[in-house]
Amino acid sequence: MGADLPMILAEATVATSAALLLVLALRRPVRAALGASAAYALWLCVPVALLAVSLPRSADVPLALPVAWQMAPAAQVAVQAVPRQGMGWIQWLFVAWLAGVLASAALLVWQQRRFRGGLGTLRQRGDGLYQSTMATAGLPAVSGVLRPRILLPADFEQRYSVQEQSLVLQHERVHVRRGDLLANALAALLRCVFWFNPLLHFALRRFRLDQELACDEWVIARNPRARRQYGEAMLKTQFDELPLPLGCHWQARHPIKERIDMLKRPTPSPMQWMAATFLALGLSASAGYAAWAAQPAGPSGDMGPVSVAGDRMFLLARQFTLDGVPGQGVLQQWVKAGEPVVSIVGSGPEQWKSTATVHAGNEPGTALVRFRLERWPVRGLLAEPALVVRFGETAAVEQADESGNTTYRSQFVVLPLDGSRAETEGRMRDILSAPAPAAVAPPADIPPQAPVAAGQVAEASPLSNMPAPRYPVDAARQGIGGEVMLLVTVDTDGSVRDVQVEKATPPGVFDAATLEAARQWRFAPLLQDGKPVQGQVRVPVTFELGPVHRGDPIMVDHSGDAS
Repeated sequence: MGADLPMILAEATVATSAALLLVLALRRPVRAALGASAAYALWLCVPVALLAVSLPRSADVPLALPVAWQMAPAAQVAVQAVPRQGMGWIQWLFVAWLAGVLASAALLVWQQRRFRGGLGTLRQRGDGLYQSTMATAGLPAVSGVLRPRILLPADFEQRYSVQEQSLVLQHERVHVRRGDLLANALAALLRCVFWFNPLLHFALRRFRLDQELACDEWVIARNPRARRQYGEAMLKTQFDELPLPLGCHWQARHPIKERIDMLKRPTPSPMQWMAATFLALGLSASAGYAAWAAQPAGPSGDMGPVSVAGDRMFLLARQFTLDGVPGQGVLQQWVKAGEPVVSIVGSGPEQWKSTATVHAGNEPGTALVRFRLERWPVRGLLAEPALVVRFGETAAVEQADESGNTTYRSQFVVLPLDGSRAETEGRMRDILSAPAPAAVAPPADIPPQAPVAAGQVAEASPLSNMPAPRYPVDAARQGIGGEVMLLVTVDTDGSVRDVQVEKATPPGVFDAATLEAARQWRFAPLLQDGKPVQGQVRVPVTFELGPVHRGDPIMVDHSGDAS
């Protein structure tokens, strides 16, 4: 949940509240026109609306934040750490909501246990029913969900006549046969999850009343000449003051006058039963569609024109490193272009959840990969970087803490489906099993040398350790892009000895971020006669909010011209 928790609860609360208001407005006129069963069927709108709002309206394509790029064998985006001082409001909201859920669940458990404890010893009768040896209030009742039991008071035979006993038992069996116990269990779950919504608590009391009225109507419909006897049986029943969460019993909150008045009304005709069925189904479908359609469309991001083939498939292989410890094995997932794929790694109260979406890139042989990185389930969204990578080449996404230490790294390779899946997976295995290129060890005891003339040196080349500059926040907010041309002096051990800005467009906007990143770069040093020497390269770095353009390091010709 995390940062999504407020949105999830808000959407679900709005959907359920709208459905509840609709039912509360219609239940009385529908009951008067079509009967109590039709009014009870209206409550189907509530779970349908709640289910509909949980369905995605469109593909969840993560938004991409602007990223600065430079050419490197392993493209890499370092996600800026967000300083945190203790628990934020989202965490406190989650704790408060969870405390309310647990408190509500504890109350319902206490009410259920109180009812069961008040029954005393239960004796199973020959007809399969259970009779209390001491309790009378609230009985007869039905209790339980998976194994419902019809419970009778201790004075059942003395209190009711034979005909009244039959009518009362029919009432309880209707609860079981119609699935009212499951409906009440769902109502109890909603009461716990949405404990903060007073409308739900108000509506659930009306829901239980409509449930009892519908049962009464069903019994009278099958015993039309026994209205008086059924009413007398109601008057003889001792009502209970407290509710029974997982069951149906004779509760004092059910207005006896309203139930007696209902017995005077004619039972619905077959046409009214049919109209009630269509009304409930149509209204539930409409409420569900409205809840689903009212959701905001999934974000699509704006990375400029992207070539997307609707049925194109990609194989995404990922290896995770948490707090410097590499994970075991490689996660491989087939991804349809534009559709998100999720991975959750780590242990403890918070895990790392990353959602990746792959598109075909603008340039042949490339892919645009968008990520949504979250600490799950509490802290929520951290960043939404986007990378352009070449098929078969390694790229990575990193997250650092406030101290600059890398806490999360996802290294990945993308391949398009070419031939069969088995053939593509075989090519991926070959890429993953290929030995990594050996790092250039710093040469020992090589004295510093002056830059050499053009034509006498071999070109310096970038290694994989070239973190991308961070996009300045102010520039991103104002939609500013640009380019910086760096002149990098590479020492004999491949480190950056000096770096200068030769040209910047616009001036002064991206200079500091680019210099900060460039000082961390590593290169394979220039070679003269097979020995490493100092040299210089030009590296263009492009900052864009739209399509990503990458520049190659340019060898510096010390005679005056850049190659």
